[in-house]
Amino acid sequence: MKTIWAYRRIAALTSTVTVLFALYAFYTQTRSDAHWDHGSGAVGALFVRALGITLGAPFCTASIVPSPQGDLLITAAHCLGKVPAADITFAPFYHAGITPFGIWRVTGQAYAPGWFPGGDPNADFAFLTVHGNVQARAGAEQLGLSSPAPPRVTIEGYSLAGGMTVCTRNPTTIELRNQQQLKVSCGGFLNGSSGGPFLINVSKKSGMGTIVGVIGGYQQGGNTPDVSYSSPFGSAVMSLYRKLIQKKV
Repeated sequence: MKTIWAYRRIAALTSTVTVLFALYAFYTQTRSDAHWDHGSGAVGALFVRALGITLGAPFCTASIVPSPQGDLLITAAHCLGKVPAADITFAPFYHAGITPFGIWRVTGQAYAPGWFPGGDPNADFAFLTVHGNVQARAGAEQLGLSSPAPPRVTIEGYSLAGGMTVCTRNPTTIELRNQQQLKVSCGGFLNGSSGGPFLINVSKKSGMGTIVGVIGGYQQGGNTPDVSYSSPFGSAVMSLYRKLIQKKV
């Protein structure tokens, strides 16, 4: 009898947890202060999916970049390593539970050589691969260099509320360990925006442009929602990108 009651208590607890999780997911996806702007279809949200359940809020942002098989993304390195890559999914152009270009399972990850073991803030970027040709569905951003510093950038990033913040500003720079990082002062970039792209030459028609950084680097992208940083995009990011592209040819 004790065993039966124990099973019943476990079942009741499981049901309670499921209901609470559903309420949490609904809240994070529908709360009124979640800001949404159009942005680019190639920019999307990263979610944790474990035991068949997708957490209701994105934990980071990623962008599709061109590749022969159309399965390559770029994000911030500090977003990764906490959960297995196989437990991450990508939803391009996600908004409030809507996934117009589908949900794509992550299959692999690649870091810059300088990221380990100490998490070099000048190497805070990483590439992900997904299962399938997401580029054919949602398009892709180009990949460019952060130096010389561009006169104007557009930053896009998700938040725990599930909405995307889009902001265009004139960037400044800081020097960190003898390298130059981009700095942009613009509010609204909360938890979940890490990995969001710094874009230049954004098309008014498609919303797509060229990525010259991702939210990361100094202070893992910034200690406040009002200031965002990016590791330099130079030879290190291009070398890793070319290496991954050559593997897929």
